[in-house]
Amino acid sequence: MTALFDVDVKAQARALLDFDGAPVSWGLYPLVGRQHDRIILTGMGGSHYAGLPSWLRLVSRGRATWWLDTGRLLESPELVTPDSLLVVTSRSGLCGEVLALVEKFDGDSRPSVMVAITDNLDSPLAEAADCEILLRSQSSGSAKGFLNTLAAHDYLTSMILSEDNDDVGSTARVVSGIRYPKGLDDVARRVAANPQMRLVYIGFREHAAPALYASLLTTEFTGIGTESYIAGQFRHGPLHTADENLTAMVFGGRDPIANAASRRLAAELVAAGSTVIVVGDAGVEGALDIRSPAVHVSGQLAHAVMLAEHFVSALAAESAQRANRW
Repeated sequence: MTALFDVDVKAQARALLDFDGAPVSWGLYPLVGRQHDRIILTGMGGSHYAGLPSWLRLVSRGRATWWLDTGRLLESPELVTPDSLLVVTSRSGLCGEVLALVEKFDGDSRPSVMVAITDNLDSPLAEAADCEILLRSQSSGSAKGFLNTLAAHDYLTSMILSEDNDDVGSTARVVSGIRYPKGLDDVARRVAANPQMRLVYIGFREHAAPALYASLLTTEFTGIGTESYIAGQFRHGPLHTADENLTAMVFGGRDPIANAASRRLAAELVAAGSTVIVVGDAGVEGALDIRSPAVHVSGQLAHAVMLAEHFVSALAAESAQRANRW
């Protein structure tokens, strides 16, 4: 079963600006600005994946931080201590696992602070939280509101670290000015036309987030099986099965370390006969090379997300057309 997945670039850029122009929640800073013994970022699906860049950023600043999906957190609730900062992300605020988590930490077992990142102020999640960040992504035309969720996490992380954050407006400009290479649609057609094709998304460092998100979208909106990997995970087994029936989309951004790793991996995949799309600054011969913009990390991530959404949209359209022919 396939469904059309439309990408509205202008609407997503406007939604980011709506988020950027929203009133600052002054009550949030005293809750998150102090030291906690640990920070736990949780959610399900895309809501969870959007927290990955924040997890890496917080850990790099020496903060004890866990990035754990809510299903796993429910299996190990003792990770949440009385002095924890718990950040729960759910666009609807109605996710089953999130509701179970809210119920579990009701009353005396609550963490020190619970912050909700959501689009629904009337949800049980928002009501249970000590403070919330409203995504303002409902007008984005996106099924997931992923860009605004990334922005919300970045905003909260900057507040935790007492760092400036003025990236949202420039990120919106990156989104509104995006250009899609023709080759991306060509790859989508070849993937949809080959029932033997394996499709994988691989992301390095922060760019694992768009890789995981792309796989989620592909599973939901196309009939094409897909896999996603963080950094070197792909080397441990899957790389050895790479051949001409593999298409890989590799995300590395402009980080030198990530690009060195993605360059090596992409070159090996090309040598194995696979079709490779590299989003970053790796410059691999034989691959479809899509350069990340020379902007801050948030803008690079938004660029990668929009490319992933466009690719999945093309896959969904091609798959739907082929299904209709039959």
